[in-house]
Amino acid sequence: MPLLDPSNDPSDASDPTLGPGLRGERPIEVSWGDCDASGIVFYPRYYAWFDACTHALLSGAGLGHAVLRARYGLTGTPLVQASARFRSPATYGDTLVASSRVARVGRSSFTVTHRLALGGRVVVDGEETRVWAEDAASSPPSLRALPIPDDVRALFLGE
Repeated sequence: MPLLDPSNDPSDASDPTLGPGLRGERPIEVSWGDCDASGIVFYPRYYAWFDACTHALLSGAGLGHAVLRARYGLTGTPLVQASARFRSPATYGDTLVASSRVARVGRSSFTVTHRLALGGRVVVDGEETRVWAEDAASSPPSLRALPIPDDVRALFLGE
């Protein structure tokens, strides 16, 4: 399948999901409904997969939504920034391997990098920044960022 942009080398070895930090991997089956009229994955699907991968990464580390609420009093980890670099197309029937890693931990936010690949071919690199947040008990309703607890910080950093 041709590259979307010939300047993007889909076998690029600079994998943003390598390095220290909490990491995970999961398969993604591309279904017919994931594709657009040209037969390739419709770009918003990648953002939905990034979101699902982040939640799977947290759940797999014992930080599912119920735990975040009960143990830490969080509303959740809302997304404040997302980006993607589309490297090559994927289509119906492909099984992508999604690799995710917590790449940065700030005071109250963390960044997860994602790489979806098909064999040795990179399809998309993505990044999400999320905030550790609780209800602000205000009107209109809003969220307030909280410091990430030390035990979670250590887990995120792979310590």
